[in-house]
Amino acid sequence: MMNPTEIADALDTVAKAKFDPVEFGYSFAQATDNAQATVAKLKAGTTNKSDIPGGVLLNAKFHYAPALPGAAAGMLEALRASRRSAKAKPAILIATDGEMIAAEHPKSGETLHCAFAELGTHFSFFLPAAGKERYRAAEENPVDIKATGKLAKLYDALLKANPDWATPERRHAMNLFMTRLIFCLFSEDVGVFKEDQFSFAVFSYGGNKGEHAHDALVQAFSAMNLPKGQREGLPAWTEKFEYVNGGLFADAIEAPAFDPISFRYLRDAAELDWKLINPDIFGSMIQSIADSKARAELGMHYTSVPNIMKVLGPLFLDDLDEALDKAWEKPAALKVQLHRLSRIRVFDPACGSGNFLVVAYRQMREREIRILTRLGELEDNPQNVMFSSVSLNQFYGIELTDFAAETAKLALFIAEYQANARFADVFGRMPALLPLRDGGQIKCGNALRLNWAEVCPAPVGDDEVYIAGNPPFLGDNSRTDEQNDDMDFVLSEHLEAHRRLDFVACWVFKAANYIRGRAAKSALVSTNSICQGQSVGALWPHLLTGGVEIGFAHTSFKWRNNASANAAVICVIVGLRNTSKDKKRLFQGEMEAGVANINAYLLDAPIIYVHAESRSLFELPYMEYGNKPTDGGHLILSGEERHALLSDYPEAGQFIKKFMGSDEVCNGRLRYCLWVPDSLAEDAARFPPIRTRFEQVAAFRSASKAAQTRPAAAYPHRFRQAQNWAKEHAILIPRVTSERRPYLPVDFVGADVISSDLNNVLYDAPDWCIALIASRLHLVWIATVCGKLKSDFRYSNTLGWNTFPVPKFTADQLEQLSASARRILKTRYQHYPETIAELYDPDDMPDDLRAVHRENDELLECMYVGRPFRNDTERLEKLFKLYAARVKQGTK
Repeated sequence: MMNPTEIADALDTVAKAKFDPVEFGYSFAQATDNAQATVAKLKAGTTNKSDIPGGVLLNAKFHYAPALPGAAAGMLEALRASRRSAKAKPAILIATDGEMIAAEHPKSGETLHCAFAELGTHFSFFLPAAGKERYRAAEENPVDIKATGKLAKLYDALLKANPDWATPERRHAMNLFMTRLIFCLFSEDVGVFKEDQFSFAVFSYGGNKGEHAHDALVQAFSAMNLPKGQREGLPAWTEKFEYVNGGLFADAIEAPAFDPISFRYLRDAAELDWKLINPDIFGSMIQSIADSKARAELGMHYTSVPNIMKVLGPLFLDDLDEALDKAWEKPAALKVQLHRLSRIRVFDPACGSGNFLVVAYRQMREREIRILTRLGELEDNPQNVMFSSVSLNQFYGIELTDFAAETAKLALFIAEYQANARFADVFGRMPALLPLRDGGQIKCGNALRLNWAEVCPAPVGDDEVYIAGNPPFLGDNSRTDEQNDDMDFVLSEHLEAHRRLDFVACWVFKAANYIRGRAAKSALVSTNSICQGQSVGALWPHLLTGGVEIGFAHTSFKWRNNASANAAVICVIVGLRNTSKDKKRLFQGEMEAGVANINAYLLDAPIIYVHAESRSLFELPYMEYGNKPTDGGHLILSGEERHALLSDYPEAGQFIKKFMGSDEVCNGRLRYCLWVPDSLAEDAARFPPIRTRFEQVAAFRSASKAAQTRPAAAYPHRFRQAQNWAKEHAILIPRVTSERRPYLPVDFVGADVISSDLNNVLYDAPDWCIALIASRLHLVWIATVCGKLKSDFRYSNTLGWNTFPVPKFTADQLEQLSASARRILKTRYQHYPETIAELYDPDDMPDDLRAVHRENDELLECMYVGRPFRNDTERLEKLFKLYAARVKQGTK
């Protein structure tokens, strides 16, 4: 399978070849990752269904047609009107006359018109023809992804030619070599070095096939580390290089040996236009060259700038902008803000390749230019500023991997150069490029073992420190032993059951400790699990103490990278600060609200933690887990197994009951189980198939590694955990359910049904319980206090049902709710055999079912506040107030 870089290269090759209108469609098919056999069938006409002369239609991928000179746009119109296009629905329409290309995404209607020679430059537009999602950032700046691909090939070729450089002992040397190389390639394209100075030296003195490249590179790098006049023993040609300094060439100067292949890849990389590099993402992209696992998605794993700004904006940039607005007419006040910029420090304790730091640096430099420009307008004799007051040594980071740390430093240097170039555009002057001044303060190490105040010194005087970043998310089943040890190191003395938390909790905990009592704030991207369920009560009492509060937050949203193909993670952003009278900001999607308080559930509600209860605080009927067999599957019967057993032993039917877990509730499937009371165990064992199953259960339990399971081998006829079963009926609530459903699934079954432990169960409870469970009110409570499994709702009887706040219902209200529950069930039954999963698909939910649920919501909510709630926020605010009042009442 071709990655995006390879597709870009293949399209480049097509663009450089002589245009053949007959062959182009097949070349395009091959360049967009279609197999030779597929292309051969197209050529033979077997699969080509185009209805345009000379056209090529490859099923749902693309429809191409050749155009007469100057008529590409007109031919695109013909492709749009094609009946075959309408039927096949190709992802790309493309017409060309060999000079111009006209193309379109029929699904979105977005078009592209470009020179034929630019086919490879716009490769991202054509990725859907390869069955890949379009990569928009690459379209905006294709050199980023191309540079990554070229460097990846160079990296691999060098390791193949120098196996010893692939060892852990040489990994730092290899990473440092690549960082220096990238610096030089960038510098000669942007004016830090003379144009092509580095490339000319390497390819002039490196030999025809790279046989002397090692020596040439070592000599060039060594010269850059020494002031001119102090380069004794180096060739005369190295005197032309400027003194770089800045630590980049301070370590031992080494270079791997080159063979003809790696030397060719070096030449390819040098031919790119490096001045077009985007510093916001360059670090992450270059980091991927050393990670073979990331090659399939080269350039598609970095954090987008809009997502980073969700953190940096409310953390400090918005406040800075507000201060600038107030100072706009006052030179003295603007100079105060200029000084403030020089005292701000940004610290990312999981900096990766520097995305957050680069964006923060660039944003601060932009504001500096605004201030200086405005001062020039306000003052008769404006100060002739030659240097920026914002330096790279104000930016701190910790990164575990060596190459990412080195890349972060390089990305910051590139950002500095481009900010200086912008400075020169505005003011006609820029700081001297070389020697390099201080670089970013990036520490390679384990952020959970390091003292953050030693990496980024605590603020003094008028310093301000802002912690920002996107630490790793890892649940308890995803962490390594070393990561669990790190969690123990950070949290074990302070939190009970700390390993149940996500790994990111360690960073949030350390951030709260760092800022407490200091002129500092933090805002970290976290998985939303830390603000849901039992994690809240376990973690947040240790964070929101000693004067620390939540100053802003983004509620749950999908954190996507710029590549739309990437999987989304459900995240929150929580901004911590010391107690302040400044406004608190709560973001929900695109909406922002100023609020009185933000609690750990990210609600405008009092600071309160919902804890599991063994019984309902509001006197609701008792709910418990279903029955857990722990039987190796031997007490469970499929429909076919039940039929076979009853065919041979009809009288065994008394020991068989329907068995329902969450899948059976939602998808209407049928399973059965052996359900044998203790008093009838011997009678059941008279049937050979049942006796065999009992023996298998006993063997399974006896061999179990779980100490609590082995004793259950003594009673193999029954489930290991068997709860009370219904006398008349049961209400089943799956413990995990899709977030897409507008209501929680709930089912009403007869006494002949045994529920598995994948459900929670109300036995013989009144019908009105269904009206509560099937309400929007209950769903938002469960989503908030029980948390989610990935993005699915996770239902807990002790944490969700037993804490669910309800008003004191009258008998008449309970009867109204019971009638409403029966209407919901009746409406469902009218759609039989559609299942709960089908009925509650948000895109296909029947109108009559949606209507009775809406009536149920309005009925219930009027019992809370006399009217329906306006939104989920209002629902939660009311529920938390009721919960807080009940807890307070219980403590008296």
